[in-house]
Amino acid sequence: GGVVGLGFFVLVVFFLWEVRMDAIGFVGVSATGGRVRSARGEALARRRWRTAMSAENSRTNSHVVIEHHKGENEGDGPAYQLSLGERARTVVNTCSTGTLCTSSVRHDGVPFGSHVDYILDQDGRPIMLLANSAAHTANLEKHNKISLFCQPPTSSGQSGGRATLIGSVERVSRIDLEELVDFFVERHPHAKEALTYAEAFHFYRMEVEDVYFVGGFGVAATWVPIEDYTTAEADPIAFEATKLIERLNSSGSEDMRRLCTIFCGIEDTFSASVVSLDRLGLDIRVTTEENTFEYRICFRENIGTSFDAQSGLVKLLQEAWEREHGYEDEWVDAPPPQVVRYFERKRERGAELTQ
Repeated sequence: GGVVGLGFFVLVVFFLWEVRMDAIGFVGVSATGGRVRSARGEALARRRWRTAMSAENSRTNSHVVIEHHKGENEGDGPAYQLSLGERARTVVNTCSTGTLCTSSVRHDGVPFGSHVDYILDQDGRPIMLLANSAAHTANLEKHNKISLFCQPPTSSGQSGGRATLIGSVERVSRIDLEELVDFFVERHPHAKEALTYAEAFHFYRMEVEDVYFVGGFGVAATWVPIEDYTTAEADPIAFEATKLIERLNSSGSEDMRRLCTIFCGIEDTFSASVVSLDRLGLDIRVTTEENTFEYRICFRENIGTSFDAQSGLVKLLQEAWEREHGYEDEWVDAPPPQVVRYFERKRERGAELTQ
């Protein structure tokens, strides 16, 4: 599966590059292996040569960095970052299991945590299949106020995003059962056997009353208005984002250095890596000899699928390469992508830099 996926990604890169080459005047390959240019291509080449002579001067105009201020874009702000509601909904949607906390009957209401599988309905309400004999079922039958903690395994630890839903739970009526069974088994195939014991298991729906979202270590940690959560849509590339980030970070430090130089204006990058990716753009953490920065580079186009995201990433890498090599005229009608700086942290004196 990994080999096939990597092969598909390479084919996409090759296809987009060939389309680009055709659009700018390359029409074939000579007997010696070099590309043959059309008349239009020759004219473009001469223009590029002139542009390349002033590449260092023109490159300084290829980035415009906006400062991000704490609290900005947490509601309906500038669309360079997912809203808090979208980020919380994405976390809960990406997970399929969570930690259910009920009030223990045995221990006078002490919080009792247990593992549960769930799916979400259209309003982001978790639906769980619980065994009648389980301790958490006995607890919620006595006191139906609960919380559900969700954190995707791909972003575990203090640096990972997570969400806690607060609310109450009720047993699902039989009217809704047929449709629920199909969706639940599709997400949790092992539940099919449990559902053959109709009287031993029941579906419960959580009515979400509040949401607490943590974006990661030192990032957003706040309550999310419930209407922002229930009306939000999960990020469409969330399930593929981790694989795309891994590919980007393994593609080579030169590509990352070029993105930082061209779009962020950093000339002395020591190391750089993509830390998150969504439909609006990618976040890059950059280390120089003196500072650590975090930037967001936004996509120009709407991203609705993982294929769109791959295409957008290839375009960014291609644009950075062409701008660095003096081919600014190819992008004269396309202003640089929006770039936002989240923070800057000075490195402690004497601290070692490690690759």
